Amino acid sequence: MLEGYRDLFLQDAFKVGLISSSESRSDIGCLVWDETPDGVDVEVGADVIVPDSVRLSIACLKIDCRCAVVEREGCRLYLAFVR
Repeated sequence: MLEGYRDLFLQDAFKVGLISSSESRSDIGCLVWDETPDGVDVEVGADVIVPDSVRLSIACLKIDCRCAVVEREGCRLYLAFVR
């Protein structure tokens, strides 16, 4: 009985995004943890170096904008949207 209702409440918990910059030749894949009106929390690979100013693209959220890295904690970054 619960199986039919389960799909009503399940949503994608994470999104996949791409970070690009003029300093890097290739895009950097990232996992988007959380989105706010001002920015996003993302996670990148442990060996990835992300510059302070980047472009973030998240197709499913229709986001494609410049961002500034305002907080770093290991592999987790907070990217603030630059308007």
